[in-house]
Amino acid sequence: MKSVAIITALAGLAAAYPGEVLRKRALAPREGCPAELEAGQFEFPHYITQISKSQPDKAFGPQYNGVFTPNDIASIFSFDVPADRADANCTLEFIFPAKSQLKTSNFEYEGGGSFFFTGYNPGSCPGPETTWNNQPAPGPFPPFPPIHMEPGNAYTIDVGPCFVGAGTCVAGMTSTNDTNFWFFQDQDECPIGIYTAYSYGLPPMQYPPTA
Repeated sequence: MKSVAIITALAGLAAAYPGEVLRKRALAPREGCPAELEAGQFEFPHYITQISKSQPDKAFGPQYNGVFTPNDIASIFSFDVPADRADANCTLEFIFPAKSQLKTSNFEYEGGGSFFFTGYNPGSCPGPETTWNNQPAPGPFPPFPPIHMEPGNAYTIDVGPCFVGAGTCVAGMTSTNDTNFWFFQDQDECPIGIYTAYSYGLPPMQYPPTA
């Protein structure tokens, strides 16, 4: 298998070094879809939008899809973390099933699969006015190194204390230099997209990257 693929972590929740994969698992047929999305214990993105380098003043407004084109369109995902989750662990996960596992969603993916992530400052939230030239405030971490993502896998990206973003939002931008990719964010029988899940007690064991 090629190098482990990751998508990235939202800056305010980072507990591991940026770009470090904590856990990866391959998906089996539909019945093997991940079960991390326990009812009442995860957050769907509160806001999704796109920004375009070639149209830097265009505001795309709220969207339901993640959209990426090489060196141009990037997507921003934002999560609201309730204040009463300050004592929880926040796990950021990107779930990327194979098409055969999807029931009400879909995606198109073509290219090398290289992605880049830049986190925003916790509390700096995207909105209808967000454009390439008017992005949320940058976060305290530098951009993540290039990462690779491919369908048929689910990725635990990061586990960190929720108190960092509790009571506000955490958001980040994902872009690519070689891939055309769009997907419909959906939490149906086999979820697809990026989610924040809650857990309590000690965080899960952190696994180092493998080849």
